[in-house]
Amino acid sequence: MGKRIDQFCQDLRIKLTSIDNNMEALKARMDGNVRTEEDVRRYLDDVTKRIDKDRAKVTAAQADIKKWVEERKATTSEKIAEWKAKREMAKLQSRADSAERYAAAAALVASATLDEAEQASVEAWLARKDADTAQGVKAA
Repeated sequence: MGKRIDQFCQDLRIKLTSIDNNMEALKARMDGNVRTEEDVRRYLDDVTKRIDKDRAKVTAAQADIKKWVEERKATTSEKIAEWKAKREMAKLQSRADSAERYAAAAALVASATLDEAEQASVEAWLARKDADTAQGVKAA
């Protein structure tokens, strides 16, 4: 399981670094006012496509999470202790496999949430630009 956690941490670092780099590059273009709105809308489109592409995986991951929560409620510590005492390896293996699927699902949902936060940030920038533009037109 240690390898899985290490991989999750590495994947999360890569994801965060990628988002940070993309947002910094986008911010530089926005600050430079070079085809700004067009670039931002294109970037938003890319993020939205990425979210849409992963939607089925995220939905399946959310179902895995829900299943794990229900299994965890049904599996008491007494039951687990009994499985250990009786060396019921199939049940213990099944529980471990389920816990690993839950961890992977939670990581996928976390990653998808980062994508949605990225999308929200870009949409917020566009909304602010619309409001500022309208205010500028009204003042003129």
